Amino acid sequence: MSQFKAGQVFVQKIYTALEKKGIQVSAMVSFIQSLNEPMSPEQFDRMTASLRSEFHSPKTVYFFSKYVGQNNKQQYEQQQRKFMKDPYFAITPPGNRPEYLPLTYTSPNDFPLGYDLFSPYFTDREQNILARNNHSLLLSKPTYIGFNKGPNEQILSPNALLIHHSIYLPIDLRGDNFTDENGFYGVVGLHVKIKSFLGGLGAGSNGLAFRITDTTDKRAPGILVYDSESGNDSSLWQKDRFNRYAFSYGGRQWQIDTCPYRLNHAINWFRVFLPLLVSLLLAFLMGSYIRMFYFAYKKSLRSISYRIETDELTGLSSRYHVQKQFDHLLAECKESSSKLAALFLDLDHFKTINDAFGHETGDKLLLKVSQRLTSVLPDNALVGRLGGDEFLVLIKFKEEQDDFSVDSMLKEMILQLSQSYFIDNRNLNIGCSIGVAFYPEDGQDSETLVKKADMAMYQAKLAGRSSFRFYDKQMGAQFARNVRIENRLRRALRHEFLELHFQPKVDLKTERCVGMEALMRWNDEELGVVSPAEFIPVAEQTGVILALGDWAFEQACRHIVQWQQEGLQVPPIAVNVSAVQLKRPEFLTNLLGLLDKYNVSPCSLELEVTESILIEDAKGCAELLRQLSRLGIKLSIDDFGTGYSSLSYLKDLPFDCVKIDQVFIRDMIEDHSHAALTRAIIRLSHDLNLQVIAEGITNQAQLDLLREYGCDIGQGYLFSKALGANSMASDPIIMALNQHQGDSDH
Repeated sequence: MSQFKAGQVFVQKIYTALEKKGIQVSAMVSFIQSLNEPMSPEQFDRMTASLRSEFHSPKTVYFFSKYVGQNNKQQYEQQQRKFMKDPYFAITPPGNRPEYLPLTYTSPNDFPLGYDLFSPYFTDREQNILARNNHSLLLSKPTYIGFNKGPNEQILSPNALLIHHSIYLPIDLRGDNFTDENGFYGVVGLHVKIKSFLGGLGAGSNGLAFRITDTTDKRAPGILVYDSESGNDSSLWQKDRFNRYAFSYGGRQWQIDTCPYRLNHAINWFRVFLPLLVSLLLAFLMGSYIRMFYFAYKKSLRSISYRIETDELTGLSSRYHVQKQFDHLLAECKESSSKLAALFLDLDHFKTINDAFGHETGDKLLLKVSQRLTSVLPDNALVGRLGGDEFLVLIKFKEEQDDFSVDSMLKEMILQLSQSYFIDNRNLNIGCSIGVAFYPEDGQDSETLVKKADMAMYQAKLAGRSSFRFYDKQMGAQFARNVRIENRLRRALRHEFLELHFQPKVDLKTERCVGMEALMRWNDEELGVVSPAEFIPVAEQTGVILALGDWAFEQACRHIVQWQQEGLQVPPIAVNVSAVQLKRPEFLTNLLGLLDKYNVSPCSLELEVTESILIEDAKGCAELLRQLSRLGIKLSIDDFGTGYSSLSYLKDLPFDCVKIDQVFIRDMIEDHSHAALTRAIIRLSHDLNLQVIAEGITNQAQLDLLREYGCDIGQGYLFSKALGANSMASDPIIMALNQHQGDSDH
């Protein structure tokens, strides 16, 4: 009887130890899902160090393997080279595969980082494929972890166990993270040697011989997981001499046989009293062990729960916690018919401060903002940081509170958060934009309310920042249209449904064409004619602008070659460049590749740069602009005067032209202040040896005044509308240019 109980205790120890390992894996999943940005090596190390300490697991290897699609392979490798400070990091084994599951982080670093666990050479590949398609913990079959480089390498006998769990991200958390179309983000888990795992349970010192067999596959012989040193005596496993136990964990079935192997028959009284003593001792030890495990388990859960529910930087609620509490608050509001406000808050120009003074200063600023935010909000407000410089505030209103009190609270929030912050011996100023959505008017669930508050916040940004907006149905309609525009625009790019039109730039003295601006035109079969003023902002918000910009440059080069082959004299073609394009590290390389592909001279192109990019990243753009200028590409500041105009751009950067926005030209006859500003810009630019282009000229009076002010170049309907590529040869201005060129040749 005592040996039977000893076997039961031993089996229970194994199961409990596996459960502890499973808790650790589940905690890793929760932690990674709570992040809204790619996990850094430091975050992974802190997480695993905490688990190792809490669960006393010094010999456990934790790992995270990130899903990477074939299209994201290069971007992933560049990201890891930066994170790991290893310029040679690459996914191995080499070769093109539809998708990869590279080891991204391990702790301790016992495994080769970058090894593809979807590789056919990986010995546990099938388990990872199974884990991907399963949303629960999976225990691997006994395996030898082999990171093989080829099919002929020896695979050794099983010696380890792995516990896996897949990670899936919801749509709002995918962002810059790599996932497949279903949101699969990767596999997380731990690896432990079977011998050390069982040795930590006192295996072999309890008077039992034992053998453990994996019986999951009923169609094949069981796999021997472990055989104790005393278990190789075949006489022990005769019928009726041993006890058999079975349990399942993580999708696998285990069979455990135990048998006594240390019996002393010399002393009868010892044989009589031993079962009783062993039973009492085991009962005491089992009770102590369960009590110790319970308190350790509760302590670990509290520690992990705190880390998951609290934002590490600010001490506010984490994204995970605030979303969980959101559902509880909505349930309370439904029961009491109360009103709830969701406030989506985003700091204005935070990236500028981060880039200018460093992430450490940015983190200190976020902490100060968080403290000031909580001080100005009512006591019942739940404040969470969603990530970066985005915050979510939830307020359940009492019956006597109304929208007027909300207005005053929002104004006070913006006023307080906009006050100066003294950080690292410097005063920093920052504003915020707030969007508000209400339950039950604007939505019945947390996802809808957050989405609508985010829409309202974006409208506050468009309205000039440092303001707030309440969600209304018009915003929802605009959002739906923007989604349609994005989808149709991607389709238009794939099927070449976009066109480039070209508007001439005219020398105001000679009235000769001295350049053309490439302008996008889109006539969609469902949406009709969509203005660039509408689809370009959508493209910038969704990232489509990158593909759109590449398409525009390639089309411009193709048309230049085509016109030259037709014998036309082609003036420089101006192409608008977005801030997102200029920030790409490969921008210059790609542009030079296009010029080389089509054999187009750099002086045939002109880049029009909106001055807002210079505000965001003046230092980063300066060297790129100088390189472009040295190549012979002309540079213009577009829409000058409408943003944060600074004379330093004109003085320090290699621009050739300043382009005055059409807002000033349109009203310059009736509005003397616009006329004065236009004249001042022209004089200033000429003093700095820059040419001036006026866009939007529509009548003779505007042209006469611009000539009087000394403007160099004009553009607008007075001269010509934007022309399709096939209409260029028949346009009077282009014909005059080529006629003049022919006369000069003679």
